[in-house]
Amino acid sequence: MSSRPEGFFARHTALTLWLTWLARIFVGGLFIFSGFTKGIDVWGSIFKFNEYFSAWGYEVWDALNISGVFLLCLAEFLIGFFLMFGCFRRATPILALLIMVFMLPLTLWLAVKNPIADCGCFGDALKLTNWETFYKNIVITIGCIWLVPFNRKAPWLINPYLQWIALLAAGAYLLSVAWIGYYYQPLIDFRPYKIGTELVSFDADDGEASEDEGLRFVYEKDGQRREFTIDDELPDEEDGWVFIERYEATPAEYADVKITPAHETTAQKKNLRFFSEDGREDMTEDVIGGGKQLILMISKLSEVSAAKTWKINSFYEWCQDNDIEMLATVGGNPREIEIWKDISLAEYPIYTSDDTSIEEVVRGNPGIVYAEDGVIRWKSSLRAINIDDFQDEEVTADPMNFARDNGRILRNLTWIFIAVVGVLVLLSFSPGVLNRILNATSGKRRRNKTEENEKNDR
Repeated sequence: MSSRPEGFFARHTALTLWLTWLARIFVGGLFIFSGFTKGIDVWGSIFKFNEYFSAWGYEVWDALNISGVFLLCLAEFLIGFFLMFGCFRRATPILALLIMVFMLPLTLWLAVKNPIADCGCFGDALKLTNWETFYKNIVITIGCIWLVPFNRKAPWLINPYLQWIALLAAGAYLLSVAWIGYYYQPLIDFRPYKIGTELVSFDADDGEASEDEGLRFVYEKDGQRREFTIDDELPDEEDGWVFIERYEATPAEYADVKITPAHETTAQKKNLRFFSEDGREDMTEDVIGGGKQLILMISKLSEVSAAKTWKINSFYEWCQDNDIEMLATVGGNPREIEIWKDISLAEYPIYTSDDTSIEEVVRGNPGIVYAEDGVIRWKSSLRAINIDDFQDEEVTADPMNFARDNGRILRNLTWIFIAVVGVLVLLSFSPGVLNRILNATSGKRRRNKTEENEKNDR
């Protein structure tokens, strides 16, 4: 009697194998890409998580939100890596399917209700409409369903004895990239404010809405709030009106302006503008463009503690000594700015900008942008800069000494990771070498165990 299993797929082993490998590559590749693009810009993922929580009407602790982002990035990257290299062949497709069981109805809800412009599946690297995301997830789910029974029938690329090392290597790589992006700046900048580009754009494309057309000014009087557009006559504060905030409306909120395509978001165009402290006057052309400028950017002024003021003021003194203009732009109302000026004893000029635009330019709150003639030269979060370096005049005379070569850092990390994975693959397909290593390791463990037993007997 033949021991060969019956059934269509068993009789077509080659076809099954090819389909399994195609599913591995497709699903695994998308999971790797999704985890990497979220991890490369952790702050962008944190902002996207906040959008979800706001749409659901929840407020979540910052620590919990940040931890969730790191865990999701790590889980997606590891699952994709395991699928591609055949590690943990039983558990991995089940975990992938469980994630898709959650993601599929979530993206259907996004497509139907459209509470968020895009799901953020691939960060700012690739924007999809909500319906495109849902259709993509259907295909991924089908791939996961196929892999649950068939993934273990396809061969591995990394020997099961070595898959724990692969887990540590892949996890260390992703977490290193994510931590650098969280603490310093993303190693790859998918936003329009890249190093070497102009900080602001003064030219509006024909047929598209200018930034000013979408501005809304919120004033309050006697407990009543009203919104005004740029074309309205703004109320006089002497009449009892108090300015509350300024924000930029989405194109769909003003009918006389062409609506932008579904794929276009604020992450794909430059919306940064500099306004006066009261938020009324656009000062962008007067502020940006000439010489060396160090720009302090605070997206949410109320979240910056007074403990940071000493470091900021030290920056200002350093700028004065090195003929560099320092200014700040903040997301806050006039009252918050006055409180900040009283607490920080700020001597540098302060302007206001939309908080979302600030978050697009630089990650971290506060953030620092150094520009020459309006061109971005480097960016950093404030906490990533060691203020003690400013005491050494030979080191800090040139602001470019604070620039970081993000491309080189990412290349080094990636090549180290590729080298480790390559060694694991070579060992997996060199059974003689691997067996000697395993035998030597197990022999050492047995000797240690024997010595421990003898010691206990004594």
